[in-house]
Amino acid sequence: MTFTRKTRNAVCKTSDGLPSLGTWLERVRALGDPTLTEAVEGIWCGKEGRETIDLPGTKSMLCVGWYSGKVEWSYLS
Repeated sequence: MTFTRKTRNAVCKTSDGLPSLGTWLERVRALGDPTLTEAVEGIWCGKEGRETIDLPGTKSMLCVGWYSGKVEWSYLS
């Protein structure tokens, strides 16, 4: 499976405006893609961090970074 350009752009836009980590998670879930929704399940915490999550059944990874509790970037690689 490959992600469309529209989905890739939508993932990038989830970090627009430096949302809180919780808001970013809601935005990713709202995209309605089961693979992405499953990828963000679990406990996310910490004032800063970065994650690179393999997406099963694809050749892509979900990448995200946050600082001071605000998501600064996210994209599909």
